[in-house]
Amino acid sequence: MTSGTITAAKRPPSKIALHAVGNILIGMALGLVSYYFLTDLVAGRQQDVFREEIADLGTMGAPSPDRLVDEPEPELTGWETWMDEDVVYWRGLADGDVFGRLVIDKMDLDAVVVRGVGREDLKLGPGWMPYTDVPAQTGNVGIAGHRTTYGAPFRQLDQLEPGDIIHFYSPFRRYTYEVAEKFTVTPDKVEVVRSTEDPRLTLSACHPPYSARYRLIVQATLVEMQRLAETPDTPSP
Repeated sequence: MTSGTITAAKRPPSKIALHAVGNILIGMALGLVSYYFLTDLVAGRQQDVFREEIADLGTMGAPSPDRLVDEPEPELTGWETWMDEDVVYWRGLADGDVFGRLVIDKMDLDAVVVRGVGREDLKLGPGWMPYTDVPAQTGNVGIAGHRTTYGAPFRQLDQLEPGDIIHFYSPFRRYTYEVAEKFTVTPDKVEVVRSTEDPRLTLSACHPPYSARYRLIVQATLVEMQRLAETPDTPSP
């Protein structure tokens, strides 16, 4: 052994401790990166499965102009037909089933929404809160989503501003909402998703990212309802 070599036995305890802490921190960082990567992978795969499933329904395939009837339903009318279609579909769902599809260009978001907001439900994608209303001429539709992990569908929720447009697709219609306001509340403020007289959509996510201290809330009002064609090439009469 040369005189310049320091053996482990002669290494100062402080350096040994720092080295150990460094290894622990590196391990934790690698673990977190792996965790986020794996949850995103799981969520992405599940979203792909959902897209394959809804493609079989025809009207809930890729949202595009060729699936829309030429004219919007005037003044949000046609609710009698809506009762026989969308509501019947929604009432038959179990937790984790496909509730609809949420498209927000401002967030570069196109995500399948599931029924339910339990831990397992939100691993699949954004979730509709079953204790809130469904899209209709009145009522408040509540949808929650992750800002981190499992694809983080609501990662950019804070980018939405009043006037931005949100599209929600059911099996039979496209519901168009316009953002009215954005704010934060504590998790106990459940009144933000209470039923309302005006047709409203409320999006919710934890805030700030990586924390559950607050909820970021975006509320939007229904401005248009447009029927989807039965197939891209065969519009409904």
